[in-house]
Amino acid sequence: MIQRIQTLYLALAFIALALLFAFPLAQFFAENGAFVFSVKGLKNMVPGEPNAFNPLVFLPLILTAIGIGLLAVFTIFQYKNRSFQIKLTNIGVLASIALIMGIFFLYIPMIEKKIGIVPDYSKAFGIYLPLVALVFMVMANRAIKRDDKLVRSADRLR
Repeated sequence: MIQRIQTLYLALAFIALALLFAFPLAQFFAENGAFVFSVKGLKNMVPGEPNAFNPLVFLPLILTAIGIGLLAVFTIFQYKNRSFQIKLTNIGVLASIALIMGIFFLYIPMIEKKIGIVPDYSKAFGIYLPLVALVFMVMANRAIKRDDKLVRSADRLR
């Protein structure tokens, strides 16, 4: 049935990943410029100044976030096959971890090295959204496993 708690968790994970495109992940401020880093790329806030990176550099980040979101939506509609749903949420959890690691260990250091500015996370609400999506994916996985265990115990009683 689609009206289970894991449906809510997966929908919230999708919403968190969708909001990732609306909020910045980090901001970089210095005397020579200001940059805003989001999933869509690094935007130079000084008018008329060129961007520091080619927009294609951020394509893997965009595709990973979209892929995890679509995986969460697809997983919602696989409610008749709980074992497949568990596999999909496991893949979603691993992809979310890869997204978080990519942001913190690949993109942020690459940007710091290129522009020479330390990031400021004080007004960057988006930095928490991949972690929120990860938590909801883990909660959905646990709920699916709990449902599967309940159904299996009911089958044993028959």
